Amino acid sequence: MKFYLAICKNKFCLYDETRKPAKIGGKNFFEYETNKIREAADRLAYKMADENKLKNKNELKFFVIENSDAALNESFDKVQGKLIVKKFPLNELLRKTISELAKNPKLYVSELGINYDGECYFTDKGNLIKRDYSLLALSIEPTELLKFVD
Repeated sequence: MKFYLAICKNKFCLYDETRKPAKIGGKNFFEYETNKIREAADRLAYKMADENKLKNKNELKFFVIENSDAALNESFDKVQGKLIVKKFPLNELLRKTISELAKNPKLYVSELGINYDGECYFTDKGNLIKRDYSLLALSIEPTELLKFVD
């Protein structure tokens, strides 16, 4: 069974193969403590297999939107690497998202950037720049990034 999964700080955001929110425990995300990501990644897979009536977690296929924190990506990969079909680097998806959103001047994305997962991102001469969260920037969720995964 195919799922899109965004590794966010303190939660995994889940989407089904049609890119609509997938429910696990009644929510479309699975919370975890950052220092216990490996245990959480393991629990997540077993819970998803159980809720989707699969024989075991090996029937799951993850398409993963990575996090800006390489340690979180690596930890998830170590636990669920066999289940990961494809990984999408966050920087590439953010560049594409910013480029697309910047086409609408009313959003002020070119000037103020976007907030994603507690951080603010904008581009300058093609380079992606990360700063602290900004109250003025446009806030987005992983669903915006899913538009650019193939």
